[in-house]
Amino acid sequence: MKTTNYLRFTDQTTWETKATEVGIRVQYEDEWIIQYYTHEHAIDVVGIIYNDDGVYNEETGEVVTPPTAMEGWHVNYKTDALPDALTEYIVTPSSPHRKFAGD
Repeated sequence: MKTTNYLRFTDQTTWETKATEVGIRVQYEDEWIIQYYTHEHAIDVVGIIYNDDGVYNEETGEVVTPPTAMEGWHVNYKTDALPDALTEYIVTPSSPHRKFAGD
C-alpha cells in the first residue's frame, strides 16, 4: 500500500536538486521534466502554501492585506518506498492543504 509523504523543502531549487538526485527530475532533450506519475509513485508539487490571515474588503472582495506565506516549498509524494535522500524533508501536517484522492 502506498503512503503519502508530506515534504517541505526550503525552496523550489532545493526540491528540484533533490528530485534530480533521486532520478525523478530528468533532462529530456532541452528541458527538465519531473516524472509526476509512475507505477512506483505519484507526486503533487504544491509549492508555496499561504496562511488564512489575509484581510479582504467585504464589499468588493479586494485584498486589503495579503495572506502570509508558510515556510518552505511543499510536495506530496505517494509511494511504497520514499527515497532515502528525501526522508529529512518529511513533515506531519495536522490538516494537509492538499491530499491525493482516496487519502
